[in-house]
Amino acid sequence: MKRKQRAPAAAANADPDSDGEEPSQTPLPLESFSGDACAALTARYGRSAAPQHRHLLASAAAIRSILLDDGMPLTPASYLPAAVAALRAAGPADPAAASALASLLAILLPHIPSSPSSLPPDAASESASALAAFLSSPDASQLPTGTVRSVVKSLGHLTLHLDAGADWDAVAAPLEALLAASVDQRAKVRKCAQESVEKLFAYLEQCGCAKKASNAAVGMFEKHISLARSLINSNSDISEGKETDAAHMLGAMVTLVPYLSKKARKKVFSDAYQLLSPCFTPLTRHVLRLLADLLGHLKAETVESEVESLVSLVVAYLPYDEKKPDDTIVSALYLMKSCLDKLVGCSKLWVEVLPTAFEAVSGYLTLGRKCSDDVAKVVQDCIDSHIDHNVFVTNGSQLNECDAEDLSDQTAMKSICLTINSRLHTCAYPPDSILTVVLVLFLKLGESSFVFMKDILLTLAQFAMKMDKESQLKNVQECIGAAVVAMGPYKVLSLVPIAFDEDRLTCSNSWLLPILDKYTYGAPLQLFLEHIVPLAKSVQNASDRVKKGRKHKDLQSWTDQLWNLLPSFCRYSVDVHHSFGSLSKLLVEIFKCDECLYKSAAKALQQLVDGTRRLSSNSQDVEIYMELSALFSSKPISFKCPRLERFSKKEARKDLKVLASHSANLLCTFADYFLESSPEKRAHLKVALRCLAQLSGSTNICELFVSLVKRFDLENTQLEPDSQECKTDVDRKDEESIDTTDELNNRRSLLLDLISTFAEVADEDLLDKLFGFIKSCLLNSSMPCHSKALLALSIIVKEHNEYSMAHLDEILLLLHGIKPALDRTVLESQLLCYQHLLVHMIKVDEENTSKKAFLILNELIVALKSKKESRKLAYDVLLAVSANLRSSESNSADSDLQRLFTMVMGYLSTPSPHIVSGAIAALSLLIYSDANFCMEVPNLIQSVLVLLQHKAIEVTKAALGFVKVLVTSLQPEKLLNLQADIMSGILPLSSITKHHFKWKVVLIVEILIRKCGFDAINLVTPDKYKDFVKSVEEGRKGNHNLADGAESEPKEHEQHDPKRKRVDSNAEAGQEGTPSHRPPSKSWSAGKKQAKDSHFKKGAGKGNPRHAAKKHQGKASGDRGDRTNFKSKSKWQPGNRGDKLRGNNTKSRGGAFSKTQNSGTRAPGHSPSFKKRKRTA
Repeated sequence: MKRKQRAPAAAANADPDSDGEEPSQTPLPLESFSGDACAALTARYGRSAAPQHRHLLASAAAIRSILLDDGMPLTPASYLPAAVAALRAAGPADPAAASALASLLAILLPHIPSSPSSLPPDAASESASALAAFLSSPDASQLPTGTVRSVVKSLGHLTLHLDAGADWDAVAAPLEALLAASVDQRAKVRKCAQESVEKLFAYLEQCGCAKKASNAAVGMFEKHISLARSLINSNSDISEGKETDAAHMLGAMVTLVPYLSKKARKKVFSDAYQLLSPCFTPLTRHVLRLLADLLGHLKAETVESEVESLVSLVVAYLPYDEKKPDDTIVSALYLMKSCLDKLVGCSKLWVEVLPTAFEAVSGYLTLGRKCSDDVAKVVQDCIDSHIDHNVFVTNGSQLNECDAEDLSDQTAMKSICLTINSRLHTCAYPPDSILTVVLVLFLKLGESSFVFMKDILLTLAQFAMKMDKESQLKNVQECIGAAVVAMGPYKVLSLVPIAFDEDRLTCSNSWLLPILDKYTYGAPLQLFLEHIVPLAKSVQNASDRVKKGRKHKDLQSWTDQLWNLLPSFCRYSVDVHHSFGSLSKLLVEIFKCDECLYKSAAKALQQLVDGTRRLSSNSQDVEIYMELSALFSSKPISFKCPRLERFSKKEARKDLKVLASHSANLLCTFADYFLESSPEKRAHLKVALRCLAQLSGSTNICELFVSLVKRFDLENTQLEPDSQECKTDVDRKDEESIDTTDELNNRRSLLLDLISTFAEVADEDLLDKLFGFIKSCLLNSSMPCHSKALLALSIIVKEHNEYSMAHLDEILLLLHGIKPALDRTVLESQLLCYQHLLVHMIKVDEENTSKKAFLILNELIVALKSKKESRKLAYDVLLAVSANLRSSESNSADSDLQRLFTMVMGYLSTPSPHIVSGAIAALSLLIYSDANFCMEVPNLIQSVLVLLQHKAIEVTKAALGFVKVLVTSLQPEKLLNLQADIMSGILPLSSITKHHFKWKVVLIVEILIRKCGFDAINLVTPDKYKDFVKSVEEGRKGNHNLADGAESEPKEHEQHDPKRKRVDSNAEAGQEGTPSHRPPSKSWSAGKKQAKDSHFKKGAGKGNPRHAAKKHQGKASGDRGDRTNFKSKSKWQPGNRGDKLRGNNTKSRGGAFSKTQNSGTRAPGHSPSFKKRKRTA
């Protein structure tokens, strides 16, 4: 006994004071000390002067001495009995010793394995009972929080070593102690106990003791809740202590719900819901949370009556009271929804509950607080889950007679809508929360909303007329738009009519026109033809009478808005087979006479054809409802558009046949209008013609085309493709005899426009005629319509790959015979043809076809080395080809893209440096768009790295650009395997200051260091270059100037030629100018991204020579193409490929580079994308 008392005595003698906090709970490295816990603790806390650490070490040393005297191993399991005995002996009388021993237990127990347990069953049971008794003693409340928490944590660990299945009594007392601690007044103790109890219950469930554990939890629950329930029922105030214990017990039960037995859950549920009262109490929040968790684990049939009673209590709590916290209202609403969800199919409880609940929470919807949005969200979920529009049978504006159950549904729905409308009347401006509920209700009820929500619609109309702020008006317009989608424009207009007063020249409810334009779906064309068209004509006539002034502008605006409804009413129209005959006459009239409405007419025809085709497809539901959902900012999940639901695929196919029957006549009529119209109008007529061509078929189109050729006296134009080889030397005299006037050329140009419109839907016979006409235009070099002919050919090539492959030789000869040197549009159309052909040829993957694909690649690579316009277009074509191959739906998409890389790589072995540099530029662009894919192409990177040592300067520059793109685009983990090869390739160039090679090497090395780290880069650096790499790293940190030699070169150039800066700037502008009528090339953005990734910015250090040198150096760092090195300064000269030598750039006597000695070479431009970043010292 004396020896067991040494531990508390030693701890007490060490320091009588203690703060009660346990030391760090980081696991001890026992394996480093042969399992000796005392040695491990000494190594960790031996130098600490903290009292709790000294107490801890003293206690551990005393127990260690006991174990050594008894000859026991110094393992955590050996320390346990002595530490528990010492803790009980110390007790509250010696808080410092108790705290140290409790901390020691909390540190040691996690190191004792519990599965399987390394503790003897008797020792574990004895220790657990001792700790439970220690916690249950009245004196335990006097101990510091940290001490009690450590004991609770230790007991939780220790109970996991007990065999609950074999000896439940050993578990009962520790479990009771832990449950009691889970409602402790001290938050840290309570939290630790609840975590321990949760782990223990999961363990007991595995041992098959869930029912016994559940009984213990229910007993503890009843002990704390029964008194609180009696006080609530007697309307007495709950004392603070009793309320706190009950609240803590409710919180503890929430964590145990998943582990309780079914009987225990039902028991707790039955007791807990009775604690809910109409007024807020300190227990309300905890009760709501516990009930929500229990409800999720209970089956509806077992607690149906209790759930119905609970719903009544929840609804009674919902009415607004400023004493009720907002979060409890939201929680109560969620609980009510969960109850209704639980009873769905078992009872139509919503008919009784929702109207009352809506009335109770409607006040929260207009408060404009955060809870308003939360309440609105729950209300929307209730509407979506429990209101079914199918039970509301409508016939016109009257409800049919239904059974009593249906009538109760209707009464409930009317009550809900009446509540919402009355609440809207109390608002000066309705907040978003209530408007969102209104929107969802419109969409959920569908056409039935006309019966139940007409008053709400009229109220919203009043708001729309008086609101001025755009933000407020937008949400009201969305609600009215939802009404248009749900009940249809006819019923909306019957409630909110649009009428024109010819005497006063006013249009009532004109604010509704933009809403109808946006939200009209599935409307009948007859409504537009019989109501909107006469109204539009009346307003138009009045506008014609009023020649000027504000009234004229208003009238014209109303006229335009009314006619703009035409496309909206053609959007998924449901009466095409009845009304298209009248509509076609209107369309013909508009295209023939009106110079303003043809845009709406063309769009209407397109909407009609596309919508009808979509309604006849199998994926109509998903596509249409996604389109409808996108109209609303609240993005409702599910709603109904009954007019479209009732519209079957069979009816849609019937409508398509009606459209096709009218298409032939309309096609001829619109073609005539097209030939006589202005260029602006033709663009919209082409839209209409393309829609009609999709319906009419190739036979009708062929007849129309042949008739137009005869009508224009172009019969001599070749209409059938010649099987012989295309001839470029055509008899000029015969052609000139045909095309003697500009009028004939204009006619041919119009026919080419029509060909580009019809080509998409042409069959093989029609394609023969169209291709023959295109070929005749291209073979005649005197015709000024090559761009349109090539555009038409590109559409044929794109849409008809089999036909293109069958006539591949003819098409290639035609394209190669075009010389678009002076016409950018011709070049663009020519490259577009090359793009589609190249994609088809790569996908076909035949030997003969692949050889011809190199002819196209050769043209693209030559274009990459040409003037800026050609270069930009070639970049775009390569990117488009790569994107097309990558996005291919076939399983061979990766192999197709790899084939493109391999084909471009074939040019790396050509003897012409000009072509090699162009191929490298193409590869740079391709890897920038998909950097990771380049790792899958065999020998790609190695093949380019070898070219860093090429004799031609332009090849070396292009290879450096490729490496820069590579290191900028790849992720660091991908660069790890390449950094050795890259460094070996670029470092020999670090000693060459000409052509800014050294500076470019510095950039690449800096990127590598930033991504991979200096140590990794230094490891693969040859010894002779380690000083250079070290200087680059120091330069990144701002220690000294980078690449002194590279900085001296720009200074020298500036001294010899003061005008160098201006010349370089002009040269750069000539290389990179972007035409205003074409989007910037993707290579431009690629360069900017690389520059950003390189972390080089413009230096701005005034008075600092290093910053000044860096600033000038960045400006003179080569041509602007150095951003990605896509764009070379060399110009390709046909017939003299690759003859540019390394010595082409020579200096004049004054030291400046001469522009006249080599006309194919431009002065280097600036590279602002690589300006040095300003660094702080």
